[in-house]
Amino acid sequence: MKGILALPWIGAAGLAGAALAQNGIPVAPHAGPPVSSTGFVVDFEVGQVSCDGGVAVPVRVERPFPVWAEGMPGSRTQPIEMAFRIDAEGRPLSIVRQQRPSAAVRVLYISSEDVLPAFAAWRFAAGQARTGCRMRFDPVAAPIATASPTLLRRYYVSPHQRRPQERQLFARLHPADTNCIEAGVPQVRLRAYPAFEDIPQPSGTWSYSMTGFDIDASGKPVRVQLTESNGNAVLDREALAAIRRSRFAPEARHGCTYPYYRYSTTAMTGPAMPPKASFKAADARCPDETIDWAFLPPLRFPQGFERRRIEGWAIVGYDVAPWGVTGNVRVLAAEPAAAFGEQAQRVIQQARQPASSTGASGCVDVVRFVIAEGRGPINEG
Repeated sequence: MKGILALPWIGAAGLAGAALAQNGIPVAPHAGPPVSSTGFVVDFEVGQVSCDGGVAVPVRVERPFPVWAEGMPGSRTQPIEMAFRIDAEGRPLSIVRQQRPSAAVRVLYISSEDVLPAFAAWRFAAGQARTGCRMRFDPVAAPIATASPTLLRRYYVSPHQRRPQERQLFARLHPADTNCIEAGVPQVRLRAYPAFEDIPQPSGTWSYSMTGFDIDASGKPVRVQLTESNGNAVLDREALAAIRRSRFAPEARHGCTYPYYRYSTTAMTGPAMPPKASFKAADARCPDETIDWAFLPPLRFPQGFERRRIEGWAIVGYDVAPWGVTGNVRVLAAEPAAAFGEQAQRVIQQARQPASSTGASGCVDVVRFVIAEGRGPINEG
């Protein structure tokens, strides 16, 4: 079975960023008069990585996208813990999220769908495979009024659903006396962009550069500077050059900003897969030829992995009743994260084979999650 999936959403260039659906926020019951919920921008602090009792130092860290959350005063966040291994190339694999019950009375529920995909893009020193690895991300929530400008800029540029509080957030990214954020200004005459395809970007990662500038009376950007970046020096240089090439209506403005972002367009392929036959029991009663399924539900990527163009696979075992219904569906192996196995398991559980006189047992099948060639995750902006 091979999953070739077209990416389901398209980003918009420039300040519009990209839309990303957030999980709904359940409101916990409480006693007494109603209490208004509070909005927070949530960042994910990176914890220490340990493997087999020793510390593992990453050589590349990819931060998860900040998210928006709403909750009651006093709500607490829950750490996101994971177990994994590191292969000989320094790639984290067999990533499993560790679920732990919370002792907090009020929990701030957040969308964490990008945490594991972002971590899958990390890299450690090559040459030594390691097992028994663990680490955690600690969500840190801050109201717009007190959140750091760095966090607000990252959140504003990253994929997220626009909210009523966006105006307050946008104002905090600019000087108090700016005249460059009113509706309809500045009026763009020419918006220049970098040649994104010439800017290197490792698979599974993204970069952004936030520029700041004024506009002179002729509509030319002046005093152009880099106000925020996550470290892609080529994008930084090309972003500044693009702003200098841009032109606006002939009206002086100050305190303007504009971000550019770059996503990797190269899919991160799944690691080498062991032979399917190695998982098949000697007493299996299942034909070796390709199965002509009577029904296969749509194959969907695990949350967040498709947006970062991270491919994967799963090997699934199952039985089939004479009337074609699958049963005893179990994940035998999955990479780079257990989430791929969970999605594959759902597909096989819902799939149906043609009716037969005997059914089958001990079947083993491969489910591949592959990004459709030529389809990008988002338009750079």
